[in-house]
Amino acid sequence: MKTVIFTHGDSDGICSGALALAANGDSPIYFTNPVSVLTDIDEGRGYDRIIVCDIAINLPRSQQMKDKFEALAKESEIIYIDHHPLPPGFGEKWLFHDDTASASELTFNYFENELSPDMSRVAMYGAIGDYQDMTPGARQLIDDWDKRSLYYQAGTLTQGIEVGRRDYDFKRGIVRELAKNIIPSEIGSLAKNALVAARHEDQMRQRVQREVKRLKNVAYVMDMNGCMGKAAIFARVYGRAAVGVSVEYRDHRNAYDISARGTGNVDLNAAIGEAAAKNGGTGGGHPRAAGGRIPESSMKQFLLDLDEVVGKALVK
Repeated sequence: MKTVIFTHGDSDGICSGALALAANGDSPIYFTNPVSVLTDIDEGRGYDRIIVCDIAINLPRSQQMKDKFEALAKESEIIYIDHHPLPPGFGEKWLFHDDTASASELTFNYFENELSPDMSRVAMYGAIGDYQDMTPGARQLIDDWDKRSLYYQAGTLTQGIEVGRRDYDFKRGIVRELAKNIIPSEIGSLAKNALVAARHEDQMRQRVQREVKRLKNVAYVMDMNGCMGKAAIFARVYGRAAVGVSVEYRDHRNAYDISARGTGNVDLNAAIGEAAAKNGGTGGGHPRAAGGRIPESSMKQFLLDLDEVVGKALVK
């Protein structure tokens, strides 16, 4: 069966893609995201099976997503594996979904009969990298391995991909090596890259501490040139805010990419989605971790709107 795989470029997506590849034989691998998937998925036309892993279905694009994949499902088998919160009423027969586990754990469960049991450690690299290692399924799989080694390898993968975070050929190679159950510390330059990334991360932490800006409920930083999720965490901590946001400009799109991290009562999937929709952007993710893309002209207003939405959520 001719198969093609689309997945996210973070550690959870990379591990999900590796598990799908191991279960389906040699297949093309494309990296995509919730904003770009509607156009990227056209590369799947002509394949018997299209596998999509770890790509959120955001509310502003949910109807377009449904229409697009329903059309593709008339020609190909669609397997869409995801763990992000779904828009209300969204549930299709081609969707394998659970928002209480990582995409890697779900992908391992979906293809378990086609995978060696030893591939469970690849699933756990992704779960650990996505902060989803305390689910009942993950805890059971982690118990099958030495936890210290597992977390070391997961950390090597998560840190190592930051150096080449937009080098998709590099990431594609990692997917293929993980599909062979090769440990991350033995894959190319991942271990060396992890050390470089750790050094850059601490430098970024110090820069965030100096440059973070605070609104009423949201703290943010601009163009940290590092892991956006970690920059958002540092912004929340040093800005002493309920939500931290990292913003990076993309000149080829005339837009800003954002990453947000929060704690407590704020549902960032809903908050980011609402504020982004008001400003001509898109966004969503998980309750405590979300992202999006905002037009350049709307960035300042987006932050103000997000601050207001977060403030309302905090008083509920």
